[in-house]
Amino acid sequence: MTQGAAIPEAADPHANAGAGRVGIIGDDMGDLEAAAERLRAIGFSSMLVDGPSAIWDPAPGAGADVDVMLVRASLKPVEIVQLLESLRDNPRQAPVWTIVLSRHQSSADRRRLIHAGARHLLTMPVEDATLSRVVRAALVDLATSKAIQDYVASHKSAVGHMLSAVFEIRTIDEAQKLSTMLATNCPVPEKVAVGIWELLSNAIEHGNLEIDYDEKAKLLESGRFEGELARRLRQAPYADRVARVEFRRATKSIRLRVTDEGPGFDFRRFVEADVPTDRPNGRGICIARTLCFDRMTYRGQGNVVEVVMAIDGDEDRAQNAH
Repeated sequence: MTQGAAIPEAADPHANAGAGRVGIIGDDMGDLEAAAERLRAIGFSSMLVDGPSAIWDPAPGAGADVDVMLVRASLKPVEIVQLLESLRDNPRQAPVWTIVLSRHQSSADRRRLIHAGARHLLTMPVEDATLSRVVRAALVDLATSKAIQDYVASHKSAVGHMLSAVFEIRTIDEAQKLSTMLATNCPVPEKVAVGIWELLSNAIEHGNLEIDYDEKAKLLESGRFEGELARRLRQAPYADRVARVEFRRATKSIRLRVTDEGPGFDFRRFVEADVPTDRPNGRGICIARTLCFDRMTYRGQGNVVEVVMAIDGDEDRAQNAH
């Protein structure tokens, strides 16, 4: 990586993956109480939440201190979307990762729920093992997102804008540091930071180290993912591979291109496929495309991805900038 602002060492998001507090909200009190007891039985602290307003109640001691919100509802999808939007859009609320459990979710419903802020989607009934691994994955994802966004919020550039730069990175630690630095040079850093992190971490994990999505799910569930990353970074042919990250600012847009040295993958499977529901990984592309960038395009065999971020919301000009 080239020199830039000092970026803190990445915290280990897996260290306290079981220590977060899970809030439960829904429309059936008996079901919610049973869900709270079930979560406690599998190792999580949980509490019932009366409604979205209870989370950001400004009265001393009144707000619900939760990290993950479990939405269990027989509501119509449009009503769940409204609930998610109220959780997402309140400026006084700290980030909360939302898991939606419902009995019926069409493909279109799942995409609307993701766009409204849902991070994980599960179809009831859900086995304890599935619920446990998804809640743990949500806590890990939230810890990573918070670390990136906290740094971005406190280190916005005060010395002008970066116009162009090229970086080469090898490790997940470098990917996290670079994602924060690049985000601070974008129009809405808090919006794009996690999306950039998804692109860079995908280039390392799935590209250069060739850990596919199914293999990653198994490694996460068995607790061996971090060890496998470290092992492959020391092993041929992965050890010498780098991901190349190109940043370029134009008048009305910012373009970011990420190229890895892996064999590529069938990106259409993930760009066009349904949102995964019962696994701890695989949502990153959907979330990045839906929430973080104005445009995202894969090229070649899938080992090159380009994203566009419009400046001043001028998406049409962004698509034509070169």
